[in-house]
Amino acid sequence: MKITMVVVFYKQKPEESKTFQTLKQTLFLQKEHVKEIELILYDNSPKSQEFHPLDYEGMTISYIHDPRNLGIVSAYNHAWARAKENGSQWLLLFDHDTEVTFAYINEVVNLPEFSQDIAAVVPKISCENTMISPIYSHTLRPLQEKPPTPGIQEVPVMAINSGSLISMAFLNKVNGFNEEFSLDYLDHWLFFKIYEEGRKVWLLDVELEHELSVMDYSRISLQRYQSILDSEGKFYQNYKKDLFPSYRTQLFKRFLKQVLTVKNKKIALHTLKRLLSK
Repeated sequence: MKITMVVVFYKQKPEESKTFQTLKQTLFLQKEHVKEIELILYDNSPKSQEFHPLDYEGMTISYIHDPRNLGIVSAYNHAWARAKENGSQWLLLFDHDTEVTFAYINEVVNLPEFSQDIAAVVPKISCENTMISPIYSHTLRPLQEKPPTPGIQEVPVMAINSGSLISMAFLNKVNGFNEEFSLDYLDHWLFFKIYEEGRKVWLLDVELEHELSVMDYSRISLQRYQSILDSEGKFYQNYKKDLFPSYRTQLFKRFLKQVLTVKNKKIALHTLKRLLSK
């Protein structure tokens, strides 16, 4: 079974990435499986990083430098095109800050033959002792509900991109990743599309740790927060339309909370502007 993997970087050497470091400690040791895997390191940094793929014997690794920094969607669509060329059945997505484990890699390289109904295979993802992915997508407050259990997910869920295996048959049907979402909410669109197309998600009984800076307002720039707001509004207004009224209400509650608890009041101002926009 062929798998194409893509890890997206920004202003970081591949060897400094938690994802790449833990891939070396897990996947790279699976000598009998790495021949069927192509790894793409996609670097959105302004300047190219020094990297030598030939240092890693037995692995097919390519380093792509794209100084345009068009977000993760350009990296994913490049990887999708490469996966079509090399006949991969799955495309595996990674951010730079996911801690890959032996248990997860063993699941990936020993995937059973799933039916065409399964468009994505995902692990449990935790951040700071909280399971953040996958989550049920019928509510705006999914972390307050009981998390999904391993196996096929009949009820729609949303998973973060990193660690997700996406079926190439599904990606080819929907013509790759939606360029409307260059960075934020691309995962929301992807899993919305999976269930809209009548497909389903399989949840593995393994857990990965992932750093998610957007959970902390003190660690997020105003520019990034604005990007999140823009993508969030677009998603609920144009795709998950049934939740749009609830989203507007939630946005107002978020604004009030930010006024009271967030030190940088410009965060609250950006939320208010989004709330007052159409």
